Amino acid sequence: MKTIIFFSLFFLYTLLPTTAQEFGCHWICSHDPDDTTQIQFRRIYFSYSKPKQASLTIISTGRFQVYVNERNITGDVLMPSMDSVRGTLKGLTFDITRFLQPEKNTIAVWYSPQKGICSDKQLSLSYFGKTAYDTSFCYNTDGTWDCRSTGAYTLPGNREYVNGEKECPDWKSDDSGYLKWEKAWYSSDTTTYACHWESSFYPSQKITHIIYPVSTYSDSLGYHIDFGKRFKGWIRLTIRDARPGEEIHIGGLTYICNGQMDEQACRRFTFDTQKEVIISGDRNFKASQIQSIEGLEIQSYFHQSYLY
Repeated sequence: MKTIIFFSLFFLYTLLPTTAQEFGCHWICSHDPDDTTQIQFRRIYFSYSKPKQASLTIISTGRFQVYVNERNITGDVLMPSMDSVRGTLKGLTFDITRFLQPEKNTIAVWYSPQKGICSDKQLSLSYFGKTAYDTSFCYNTDGTWDCRSTGAYTLPGNREYVNGEKECPDWKSDDSGYLKWEKAWYSSDTTTYACHWESSFYPSQKITHIIYPVSTYSDSLGYHIDFGKRFKGWIRLTIRDARPGEEIHIGGLTYICNGQMDEQACRRFTFDTQKEVIISGDRNFKASQIQSIEGLEIQSYFHQSYLY
């Protein structure tokens, strides 16, 4: 009976969030941290064989997406982020065993600053678990992590700037050594924040519907699109035959084209209420370059994360 009660209480504990002061964090940052530049972090961990079990704990002062061996570990587009009003961090833990490979595993994080938060505490991450030989291991973010600027910026007014010429799909792989990586620096911020540790069920946001325009027309202002109803989310364009460096404006997104076949322009860390939007650009932009227009509706839901 005592055993049943113990495990019942343990299970209940994993469902409840807890709040405490940050403790045992290992904060790193890029060389010139600011309040707009989006940063990519990456670290390759080597092992003799695939770990028996592994988890990942992450805390950040901004928004982020986490990848293990190039796979998004949650599938969510906007995960819980720091509460800038209360100054409270959000801590998350994930079981990443199913993403692991033998010999080496690559952990990568795309980080975005968040409005109202001034700190170079950009990322604190721990990777821990059991080896194939049942011994414990734990690695933390430190100066061995790589980092690089993405060419993307999170701007005031809920806007984003994305330079497609600097995009590289391989950034989160173990085969991106040719990129201009720099070693991360340790944070100099001595501020101690409260940290809210999310439970195994936490509020997050994901794409729930794809919506298409009901009408379009062009005039001197640009290419007008109307989705017929209001929704919160992103607008994603597929573009063909654009010139490298061509600039396109899609609501609150400014996108610089790379000139590749069927490139896609979309936000990553901000979203807005959408219905009627004007697409415009520089002198090279033509509405005929747009191959498809999609409205990506984003809604909140409770994500179930298996911690054990």
